[in-house]
Amino acid sequence: MNNAKLLKIYSEAGRLFNQKGYANTKMKEIAKASGIAVGTMYSAFTGKDAVLSFVICATLDKTYLSSEILFPIKPIETPKLIMLLTKVIDNEFGSVLNITDNKGNVCKDFMKLMDELFDLFADYLLALDNVEKNGDILEELSKIYWPQKLAYFEKLGAHLRLYMENGQIRKLTNIPPHVLFLTNTLTWWALNSNLSFPNEPIPRDEAKEICMGIIKRGYQL
Repeated sequence: MNNAKLLKIYSEAGRLFNQKGYANTKMKEIAKASGIAVGTMYSAFTGKDAVLSFVICATLDKTYLSSEILFPIKPIETPKLIMLLTKVIDNEFGSVLNITDNKGNVCKDFMKLMDELFDLFADYLLALDNVEKNGDILEELSKIYWPQKLAYFEKLGAHLRLYMENGQIRKLTNIPPHVLFLTNTLTWWALNSNLSFPNEPIPRDEAKEICMGIIKRGYQL
């Protein structure tokens, strides 16, 4: 199977698992959406569980799809997926959410943080959302994911308070709803807009420009 077909399976399976859930997604639906025969799906993957772990792995590890992949693809071992998820959370999100220097001074402005969060969600949300929505299947990953999501919400709320104190954004009350709104806006334009309208995809740069415009108008002074 060539890389173009494998990439199509990756994107369509990720979308279907995200929107319908693992239990309600059939292999024949993935095959149809990917433009291949059902028999070809079963030649490429040992089963639906292998497809889901493939989507998670390919999202968290950007080198995976370009590596030498053995067919049929088997379910990827959970310890490997845990390692990849932990690495993304600690390294990628940890770096982006670090907005102060060692003296506690703000060194990353508000719009720079929003810009970097958009890119993170565009890169990794297909895996994170599938872990969240299919937690009964990806139980061990879900146990890692949920505490980190809650920590993200708390940290972003603290950052908004810092930005208010530094005069970078307008005064806000009831911080939690703003944290949720910003996250929903970023994730919608970074990925979910294209999952909802797969036949009318929005180029990433264009989606980012729209998203940043909405946030800038709503929050900057």
